[in-house]
Amino acid sequence: MGRFIITAFLLLEVLLGYSQSKIQIHFPGAEHQTAHIWDYSDYISLSKQEIGNYQFDKNGNIDFKVYISNAKPIFIQVQYIRIQLFIEPNRNYDIEIDKVDFTNPELYPKNVIGYLSPNFKINKPTEHELNKGLEDVKKMFSAFVDSNYLSLVRGLNTRFLVDSFGKKVNQFTKSFGNPYLNNYADFQMAELRLLSREYSSKMVVDKEFVGNNLNLDNPYAMNFFNSFWSNYLTMKGVGFSPFQLDSVINKEQSYQALSALMAHDPLLEDSSLRELVIIRNIPQMYANRRFNKKALINILYDISASRLNKKHQLIATNVRKKLISFQLGSPAPDFEFTDIKGTKFKLSDFEGKYVYLNIWDTDCPDCLAEMEYTKDLFEDFDDIITFISISVDADSSLMRKYVEQREFDWTFAHLNNNFQFLSDYHVSVLPRYILINKEGKLEMPNAPLPSKHFSELFLKMLNDKKGNLELKNR
Repeated sequence: MGRFIITAFLLLEVLLGYSQSKIQIHFPGAEHQTAHIWDYSDYISLSKQEIGNYQFDKNGNIDFKVYISNAKPIFIQVQYIRIQLFIEPNRNYDIEIDKVDFTNPELYPKNVIGYLSPNFKINKPTEHELNKGLEDVKKMFSAFVDSNYLSLVRGLNTRFLVDSFGKKVNQFTKSFGNPYLNNYADFQMAELRLLSREYSSKMVVDKEFVGNNLNLDNPYAMNFFNSFWSNYLTMKGVGFSPFQLDSVINKEQSYQALSALMAHDPLLEDSSLRELVIIRNIPQMYANRRFNKKALINILYDISASRLNKKHQLIATNVRKKLISFQLGSPAPDFEFTDIKGTKFKLSDFEGKYVYLNIWDTDCPDCLAEMEYTKDLFEDFDDIITFISISVDADSSLMRKYVEQREFDWTFAHLNNNFQFLSDYHVSVLPRYILINKEGKLEMPNAPLPSKHFSELFLKMLNDKKGNLELKNR
């Protein structure tokens, strides 16, 4: 039965146009570490989707398989180390990453959560390898722009310049023999011709975006798309006024009405392109106070419910989920940790109490300063607030020693490779504080630090909800 399921699964992959690629990685220093492998579901929302988690063996090796239909980038993350690798269908890869000392505290965050990218070498495949081709073409374009930038922006003999360079690029990509590389070079050339004013916006739209010209699964095509249409509806669109745009979005709250208005723009005559441009612009309009957030979400609902374009449905759904996640009143992402006493806990364990969550490390002076203020808050509010501190230290013993020396008595745990938690809680700067209410929803997604009058703001929030309250023992 199990064999039948596996065979059926592989058959389904084939029918859907997916092919297998096998990746082998040798990473000295990463012995017994866990590698998180992921990619993007789409290139507008940039929503991550997990491929899998794999543990390096005692020699620092892992191997895994990926099923893809087109060339695409995947991300390989080990703690705070991350590399991006382009892979193609039906190709096997042998990757060697430069040695990393994971005991080096310099790899770990102090105030900012960041990721380092060590050098890596692709031992296999050796012929027409896409990552090498992309690197070479990028260098060609960078050198050309650096040498000719003033001529390009001033329009001095640009057609001859760009055409001559285009022939050189075309000769290289043709000898390389990779369709994906050709596509990348085409978009780079389109940007050059746009920069030199050789192409009008209409020419770019007709050549690159209309019909089947735009590959939604191609990250470079979508990077160009995202850049070209950035803030288009609010700053560049023609055929409608800002007042009309505000009215259609805030009052009618309808995708159909918005699409009909956008159709007056000569660049947006194609209905499929128009829909994608609307999706692209909604996150930017969502951050603009002049637009009703609920109305924008309703428009995304309309698109995600449409049956006209399944890929657009997926992108609209991903954008909507991303916009409404981690907002005031949205459900707090669940998590599970083991505290320094060895007890497992998860967020749902604290239902009925507020949770004041913070992320910190012992190498962050601001984090340590806030701990003393947190101690006072804990003494005042521990009956109605659960205090949880998650350390991102290189070594959990550093956190344990610090906590025990100061006799802090609330819940402490170590991140322990739970990088999904950092992503879910949008942690980029330390210290980071979040307040979750008794129903498990975000009360203050960006809560004030303990030293920044948290107690007064918390009491005001409670008073607004329930009436007057006073600090206990004061």
